[in-house]
Amino acid sequence: MKNFITFLIFNLLLISSAFASGGIGGGGIANIPQGQDREKYHLGKAVYNQDLTLEKQPNVKLIEQEERLEYLQGSLPNTEKRRVNLPDFAGKLTEEQITALEYFVQVRFNVKLPEKKKE
Repeated sequence: MKNFITFLIFNLLLISSAFASGGIGGGGIANIPQGQDREKYHLGKAVYNQDLTLEKQPNVKLIEQEERLEYLQGSLPNTEKRRVNLPDFAGKLTEEQITALEYFVQVRFNVKLPEKKKE
């Protein structure tokens, strides 16, 4: 009888450990790019998190930036829309910064933005 109980306990432990998941799954963030894209990603992240001091930029197309930033704002998840207001950055970003911000949003939130027309 003692051997039977030992055998039963051993099998229960073996079976229950076979069905263990090994970790908690869930919605992790996208993989951070490597190489040149890594710099662009981190610049966009700094702009998004307002880690940079943004000042009015001369020679910037304000209307165009507002449109791009409003589109980006609309593509964010609802929780992020409440946290950050991207159209507030209009007129304060260089072309490099706004491009990096668009890239960051694409990678971080898995958003597909329309391709820009080459002139």
